[in-house]
Formats: sequence, C-alpha cells, structure tokens
Amino acid sequence: MTVSDWKSHKAKCKVVAADIAQADSHELHKREFDRIRTKYGLTSPQQAEKIANLLANTDANEGVSAPKFAEMFGMTTTEAVVFLEWIKVGIKFKEETLDTAKKAGLS
Repeated sequence: MTVSDWKSHKAKCKVVAADIAQADSHELHKREFDRIRTKYGLTSPQQAEKIANLLANTDANEGVSAPKFAEMFGMTTTEAVVFLEWIKVGIKFKEETLDTAKKAGLS
C-alpha cells in the first residue's frame, strides 16, 4: 500500500466511521424519544394530534419553545428538547426524501 493509497483509505474510513456514529446517535436519540413518549402518555392518537397542531401552529412563526412544551406536558425541559429535536430529525428526513424523489421524477 502506497502513501496515497493509505490517505485515500484513511479518508474513506473517516466517512464510514462518521456514518456509523451518526447511526448510533440516531438510534440512541430514537430510544430516548420513545421512552419520553411512553412516560408521558404521548402515544395516543389524541396526543399525537395535539402535538402536531401545536407544532403546526404558525400564528407568529415562532413554533413552541422547549420550556413551554415541557410545561404543557409535565416533563423536564431536557426531555422536551430531546423530544422536539427528534421530531426535527423526522421532518428533515421527510424533506430530504421528498427532494430526492422529486429529483428522480418520482413525485
């Protein structure tokens, strides 16, 4: 293996390692999201609708703050941050998937 081969290999390994770390991070975040959802009874369709309406309410284009969300559902601010951030991950994934589908002419 030459030096240039090693540099190329090392760069590829860093990308793979970053992908693995991201996947592990998503898995841990999803697990914590599910724990919070269960702990505070946010699993019912009624609660899901309440949260969706709250997040979709764009009256002032402000959304909902983590402290306000925490207060509304009786959780800690840290739990609210984790919960809301996971929802952002899902929205970002949906947007990226739709963009990819549009570029491929599938939608």
